[in-house]
Amino acid sequence: MEIEYLDEITEIGDAFIKRFVLSWESFQIKHKDWIEEMSKQDYPIDKQWYDQAYMWDKMDSTYPGASMKEALDYLREHPGIVYFMTEKGEGQYFQGTKTIDFIAKTDAYQLAERIEYEWNESYRVVSQNMYLPDALPDDLYVFDSTMKWCVVFTHETTDWEAEKADDGMKVVQSRYCIICKEQ
Repeated sequence: MEIEYLDEITEIGDAFIKRFVLSWESFQIKHKDWIEEMSKQDYPIDKQWYDQAYMWDKMDSTYPGASMKEALDYLREHPGIVYFMTEKGEGQYFQGTKTIDFIAKTDAYQLAERIEYEWNESYRVVSQNMYLPDALPDDLYVFDSTMKWCVVFTHETTDWEAEKADDGMKVVQSRYCIICKEQ
């Protein structure tokens, strides 16, 4: 898979955040009930929490959660060139060099194939105390140039019990993803 790393990461990253990530002010309005509930449980959701949260934590809750299969299928339905990026401060080893705070572009179908392969393979090799060199980051945001949609692949799973089990395939199948479509 050919990956082209872009120089204009600030411009594209800022546009992505403006389009898909709620500002602190909007987040407080959209998630008012959840913020109040968490505060009752002695887990304050404040500006400091917001600043340290993952981008996908700060997205509109109307974007539906999806299984990894659904997210990969959605990505495969959008052929052509797509952009992808990760969380600020996270990076990727590529050909022996760590690239941090990157935005890159590649073919959507090939990216879907690589994401699926790496997520599956990572659970197989970790059982052997190994890791995948040059693997994509676990938190990945994929979108096209129109920014009418994005697919989020997170490091989280929807089945905590599966993470403790010996069956890595349960973990693979329960990867938490989000599909953001124009509403």
